[in-house]
Amino acid sequence: DEINWKTGQRAALTLDSRLGNVNYQVAYDLPTAGGQGNRARFGVTTTLPLNDRLGLGLRGSASYDLKTRAAELGAGADLNYRTDTVSSTAGTDLTYGSQGFGVVLRAGISGSLSDHLTLTADGLAEFGAGKNGQRAALGFAYRNRTFNALGSARYVRGTLAGNQPELSSNLAAEYRQPTWAVRAGLDTRTLLNDPDSFTAQLGLSGTYYLTDRIGVGAWGRALTQPGSGTTQYGYGLEASYRALPGTWITAGYNPQGFTGLGTTYTKQGAYLRLDLTLDETLGQTR
Repeated sequence: DEINWKTGQRAALTLDSRLGNVNYQVAYDLPTAGGQGNRARFGVTTTLPLNDRLGLGLRGSASYDLKTRAAELGAGADLNYRTDTVSSTAGTDLTYGSQGFGVVLRAGISGSLSDHLTLTADGLAEFGAGKNGQRAALGFAYRNRTFNALGSARYVRGTLAGNQPELSSNLAAEYRQPTWAVRAGLDTRTLLNDPDSFTAQLGLSGTYYLTDRIGVGAWGRALTQPGSGTTQYGYGLEASYRALPGTWITAGYNPQGFTGLGTTYTKQGAYLRLDLTLDETLGQTR
C-alpha cells in the first residue's frame, strides 16, 4: 500500500516465490478512485554465473490492463562483470505493447583508482514505442577521514528530456572534524536549446556539535540565472538530534523560503527533516 500526497493512494496484492535460482512474482494492482490500477502483472528473474567474475541476468514480464484490455510483454538481459576494483554492466530490455516494439540499451562502469577515489560512467538509449532518447553521465566520489566529495555531469536528450536537451552538473563536498562540519555544493543546469536558461545554485552550511547527539547549524543558498538577471537567496537556522546511529532528526526555520534546483526546496517558516547516513561504519561500536 502506497500513499502519495500528490497522486493519492495506490495498493497492490503481490505474491513472491523462489524456485532454485529463479524468482517469480505475481501481482494485481487494485483499482483506484482516479481510474488507475486494475492491472495484473507477472515477472520472472534469474542470474546465471558464467565464471568467477561474469554473470548473466535474465528477466521477463507480462502485464494486462483489465480496464483497457491492453497487454504488454517485456524481456531483458544484463552482463555483469566484477573485480576487486572494477564493476561494469551492459544490458538491454525489449518491450511490446500497444505502441509496438521498444528497445532500451544501457551500459555502466565503476572503478576505484585508490582507496579514496572512485570514478563512474554510464549511458542509456531508448528507441521505438514512441520513444527516442539518450542519456550519458560521468561521476566521481572521493572520501577519506575528514573530507568527502561527490560530483557528476549528465547530458540527456530526446524523450528522456521531454525533447529539451539538457546539460546538468552537481558538486558537493564536506569537511568534518569531531565537533564541527562545513559543507558546500554547486549545481548547474542548462537547456541547450536556450543558452539563457543557464542556472547555477551555490549552497553553504555548517554544523557545530554540542554533544555526540545534538548539533546546531546554519545554511545559506543562492540561485542565479544570468540570462534573465534573476537571483534568489535562502537561509536558515536549524538544530539536529541523533535519534539512532546514522539517523538525525533536524528542525529548522527559514525566514523567506527557497525553491532551488533538484530537491532543494523549503517553504517559508519552520520545517522538519530526517537525515540518514549509510556507510560501512554504521552499526560499529567505538
